[in-house]
Amino acid sequence: MAIRSIIVNLDNGKHTRARVAAAAALAIQHEAHLIGLASTGWMITPADIDGSLGLGAYQAAAMRDLKELAQTCVDDFRQQVEHLGVLSHEERIEVGYPADAMPRAARYCDLAVVTQADPDDDYVLRTPQLAQEVLLQSGRPLLVLPYAGEWTVAPAARVLVGWNASREAARAMQDAMPFLCKAASVEVVVFETPEDVDMDHGDLPGADIGLWLARHGVTVDVKYVATGVAAGEALLSHAADMGADLIVAGGYGHSRLRETVLGGVTRTLLRSSPVPVLMSH
Repeated sequence: MAIRSIIVNLDNGKHTRARVAAAAALAIQHEAHLIGLASTGWMITPADIDGSLGLGAYQAAAMRDLKELAQTCVDDFRQQVEHLGVLSHEERIEVGYPADAMPRAARYCDLAVVTQADPDDDYVLRTPQLAQEVLLQSGRPLLVLPYAGEWTVAPAARVLVGWNASREAARAMQDAMPFLCKAASVEVVVFETPEDVDMDHGDLPGADIGLWLARHGVTVDVKYVATGVAAGEALLSHAADMGADLIVAGGYGHSRLRETVLGGVTRTLLRSSPVPVLMSH
């Protein structure tokens, strides 16, 4: 599947310009239409506001301020992408929370771009769970950018694929094909203990998916790594060792509650990956 439309969330946080720059680079590389979406959020009425003292006027003024903030976000987006040379782009403002607006809008795009939640970035339109909601609710692939360090997305020369033979991993592999076909090298790694490898993998873990990629013209290397540590940590360690520019993985193969309580690959990647991660659910 080709990437023809990309959506990126806009807010007044300190990582917005880097996120827009990454989305713009992808739009240029894939000749895609780029959408910048700013959500207003909703005003929260302070407990000490008395309805008899003009609650309606207060609410109207607060929402007007939020809409003006969203307008500033889209104005900055327009100026930035025009400077970067994106030929096809548009700006949108949605009334409501980003965690509602982004998944809904992403269903009509080929790729959504967000940034990891930064615990030190306290901004008005903050939505810590945005990545999780877009991943679970949009039905589209999600590119999650790190909030720290140096990284690149276009082109991603070295791609690491975490493969566990799950439905989510297969979906992520298909969704990542535009990246995999352009990569100089792709490494598919199975991180499982010998007792955890089941019939889903076939006789040689990773061999079948490696053959599938090779038939699509992807330069691929397949490895099975028996590990006793959590798969998410093993994936990040291997990404550092190989100098990966992008990680591809399925998202929430287990329930979100289980990942929250026990941990999991998705939770680890969303919180800690130092390189961009492409995920599908």
